[in-house]
Amino acid sequence: LSIGVGLHRGWGVAGLVGSRDLMQFAFVGRIVNLAARVQDLTRQYRVDILLTDAVRKTLDPRFKLRELPATPVRGVAEPVLIFAAESFEA
Repeated sequence: LSIGVGLHRGWGVAGLVGSRDLMQFAFVGRIVNLAARVQDLTRQYRVDILLTDAVRKTLDPRFKLRELPATPVRGVAEPVLIFAAESFEA
């Protein structure tokens, strides 16, 4: 069993989208798109959880992360700095 989680943070838009017959609550925007792209990178790097530098800056220092090479991401002008979550020291 393997999972792929991509984490990013920032401001986005949340609300109901769809037609009158089929409404769904959704989050949309560049932030959501980047999180999805980072999630896709979990397969390339063969890790379960990847996060951006924006998330890393907010984490408790007991999280052990491994910095990966800045990676080009479709839809983002500059390569994205990403980190693999490795462990948490309680």
